[in-house]
Amino acid sequence: MSFKNELKFVYALAFVCLVVGVFCYSSLPAKSSDEPVRKMFKTVGGDVLFDHQTHKDASNLECKSCHHAYDASSAAAPGSCGSCHLVDGEYVPAFGAGGRFNHDMHSADYGLSCSDCHHDYHEEDGGMPQMCSDCHEKGGGDDFMLGREEAFHKQCIGCHEGSGVTPGKNDCAGCHGPRKRAEAFHKQCIGCHEDKGAGPSGGDADCIKCHGF
Repeated sequence: MSFKNELKFVYALAFVCLVVGVFCYSSLPAKSSDEPVRKMFKTVGGDVLFDHQTHKDASNLECKSCHHAYDASSAAAPGSCGSCHLVDGEYVPAFGAGGRFNHDMHSADYGLSCSDCHHDYHEEDGGMPQMCSDCHEKGGGDDFMLGREEAFHKQCIGCHEGSGVTPGKNDCAGCHGPRKRAEAFHKQCIGCHEDKGAGPSGGDADCIKCHGF
């Protein structure tokens, strides 16, 4: 094969590779603009999913509505330090070193109850932490951003308690943890799915089918 023919072959091969590459690239699925759907809980009825896009569109939320970086110049979410330590746009420093939080002072002087900050606190648990960093990640700094677990724990209750469903004695995991059907049925499912108008439970069981007369 002459040099001229070899050169033609190389050019032809390069052209074929280019065409194949463009075709393969164009056939790749486009990156979705939708936010991801997360699996939050496992239940006996299936997985409880959190759809970021639905929450953004329906509630007009931004990412930082839940995954917020601390900013002393802006109002913070209810239940956070900034909701009290921000007055007329000016940050009021908390006294004490190391972020120490005095529960007794806040309770006696400002009339706050445990549940004002700790939505799932039960008195029988006792031993409440005294440092902000006991609950909030150490070394977070001013740019600390909540991860998925912390954002879910801190924020979901605040919006979903406003749905009109009377909360039960248990926290979220009391219902949404892996449960046997009888246990879940007796605890809270029947109360929300029937009495509160949240729709049927989806099963065909009732009291008589399990307990007889």
